[in-house]
Amino acid sequence: MRKIVALSLFLASFVTTFSQEAQFSISELSKELTENANSILLDEKIEIDVTENDRMRYSNYRAVMVLNKKGNNNTDAYVHYDDDTRVKDLEAWVYDAMGNEIAHFKERDFKDISASDGFSIYNDDRVKHLDYTPTVYPYTLVFKSEKESNTTAFIPRWFPIGGYYTSTKNSEFVVKFNPNNKPRILKQNLDGYNISVTETPNSFVCTANNITGIRYEDYSPYYKNILPHVKFSLNNFYLKGVPGSGKNWKEFGSWMDKKLLAKVSNLPPATIAKAKQLVANETTNLGKAKKIYEYLQNKVRYISVQIGIGGWKPMLAEDVDKLSYGDCKALTNYTKALLDVVGVPSYYTVLYAGEDEVDFNSEFSILEGNHAILGIPDGDDIVWLECTSQDVPFGYGGNHIDNRDVLIVTPEGGKIVRTKSYTYKENLEKNVAEVSVHVTGSVEAHVTTVSKGLQYDDKIYLEKLDTDDLEKRYKQKWGHINGFVIESVQLNNNKDDIVFSEKLSITIPNYCSSIGNDLLFSLNVFTQSVNVPPRFPNRKQKLHIAEGFTESDTVTITIDESLAVDSLPEAVSIENKFGSYAFSVSEISNNTLQYTRTYTLKKGTFPATDYKQYRSFLRRISKMDQAKILLTQNTK
Repeated sequence: MRKIVALSLFLASFVTTFSQEAQFSISELSKELTENANSILLDEKIEIDVTENDRMRYSNYRAVMVLNKKGNNNTDAYVHYDDDTRVKDLEAWVYDAMGNEIAHFKERDFKDISASDGFSIYNDDRVKHLDYTPTVYPYTLVFKSEKESNTTAFIPRWFPIGGYYTSTKNSEFVVKFNPNNKPRILKQNLDGYNISVTETPNSFVCTANNITGIRYEDYSPYYKNILPHVKFSLNNFYLKGVPGSGKNWKEFGSWMDKKLLAKVSNLPPATIAKAKQLVANETTNLGKAKKIYEYLQNKVRYISVQIGIGGWKPMLAEDVDKLSYGDCKALTNYTKALLDVVGVPSYYTVLYAGEDEVDFNSEFSILEGNHAILGIPDGDDIVWLECTSQDVPFGYGGNHIDNRDVLIVTPEGGKIVRTKSYTYKENLEKNVAEVSVHVTGSVEAHVTTVSKGLQYDDKIYLEKLDTDDLEKRYKQKWGHINGFVIESVQLNNNKDDIVFSEKLSITIPNYCSSIGNDLLFSLNVFTQSVNVPPRFPNRKQKLHIAEGFTESDTVTITIDESLAVDSLPEAVSIENKFGSYAFSVSEISNNTLQYTRTYTLKKGTFPATDYKQYRSFLRRISKMDQAKILLTQNTK
């Protein structure tokens, strides 16, 4: 009997080991999964239990094969926790290319560090992560974790494929719930994938199989708007012990107003008096708001504070007033409190900030976002205030907050509205220059650049640079000009009109190319900035032009009398759905030319099949921007 039991145990162990080696062996993978992949999600099983409104249990098993160094960041061998979340299990294993175990890590082997972002003065978030350095590729890392939280406001989203250049063999994501508090579900970008989402009376089951890697393609939409994913949101939830509800945005905004934003707006009497004094001579709400905003910028500074009710409840306004710092929530709330005492209505606003325009879904309320700003109603419009910056003008947020759906908290509840969208006409960079060409081929130039709209956003930081860094910036901008010397720079930041001006004088000793005794002069001195993207013969993603703009150049060129213009190029004009381009050069007097150029690019999303045409458009512009004229020795 003992021999039979021993043999049975041996066979069971052998079968398990053999199965494991086969599962984690690269030889078992299809070619399709390794193409366009730095890593492969071999197996993933995530289970989330929110059957109790005030408790969430989370278990995670994932096996990731890393094919090369670029895939190391895709192992996701970490777990976040705080004083509201407890880690109950944590373990990891590493296997070689053939599926043989080469390392095993227990919870004590994980590094336990603050999840500080580097600028938070208060932060109670922590993370346990595996600091593993591979010595050979490929390898497979198996990660297992369990944790439990009293917060059910944030049900993790399911991303069966995590980003570019990673594929998925198998992923399963299960959400267990109480039928009396069934989560709402939002499925996005699932078409075209081997993905299923099924429902039982008390669970959602999401599965994905054999999803091949996605190649990065220039001018693609934001990757999270491309990837398949599923969101879940409870109508009734808990946020660090605080009950919440939000079956729609109106109800959700009311909850925020009553539970997160209530009793945080009191100000000291002296500050109230100061605010009223500041606006005493102002007769409009915007005039009053501008005075308060300027006071805010001069008084406080931004420091992140990631504590409180899930990092969502602002600091007390009186504490911000006393300490003169706060995070986006605190400074937005403080500004709102100041406006309240001078009778100016405003809306606390939550959004996803950043260059990638991420919208809140108007039909799916959920606790989300990464930033807070303030909205001031102005008739049918809303003027937006970025309260964390000491530099941006009143009513300007730039591409950090523009053109996206956001949540405003009003007395009537939450509402989804859209922030300002800047047109290509508003995003203007206008260059006016005078250029002198000497017989030696050297050039002296004086150029004035005026930037508006989102172009202003790209220039506002210049006035904070020292002389050396400012010179480096111009050397980078005009990288096509070799060896120029900046003689003088004048910068002017007009915050009232939101216009940034640059005046520069430069010399370029060897601007012209010599051809025997003659010279080649490149007409476009300052804006040879169009880069031609690579070809994508089998492009998959839509063409996305994230920002529209207009560039306008007028250059007066004075040529040394000992030189003569051989001939002038014909004018060029191009116009299509992506924008337009035109340049011309004409003789306005003896040895004086005028070069004009206008380039507009329109924001928009187009079919993938349009990419070839768009690339040809940019390629033609790049070629026209390098147009040259021949200057010969004047024999007259």
